[in-house]
Amino acid sequence: MSRMVAADPAAGRMACAQARIDPESAEWVATLTAGGAEQEAALARLHEMLVRIARSETRRRSRRLRVAGPEMDDLAHQAAADALMAIIAKLGQFRGESRFTTWA
Repeated sequence: MSRMVAADPAAGRMACAQARIDPESAEWVATLTAGGAEQEAALARLHEMLVRIARSETRRRSRRLRVAGPEMDDLAHQAAADALMAIIAKLGQFRGESRFTTWA
């Protein structure tokens, strides 16, 4: 996944240094800006979390969306991928005013 995203490691570390953030959030930012295998693993974990959330939302809204089966799963994966790209693009803006997973 890292081939698709380019995070600014310095921006992520600066955001953590400037804010008093909880250890879990600091870990997310550190691993998402680490590069290499560590960043790949963090991206995979975050994507997995986003897919779970997107699936839950698509199920909740399925009647209104009139989507079912494989199309609903595809929609959840597309939403998760879009969300991951937006999160990585804005990672340097994370100020630690909430948990990272809430902000994401």
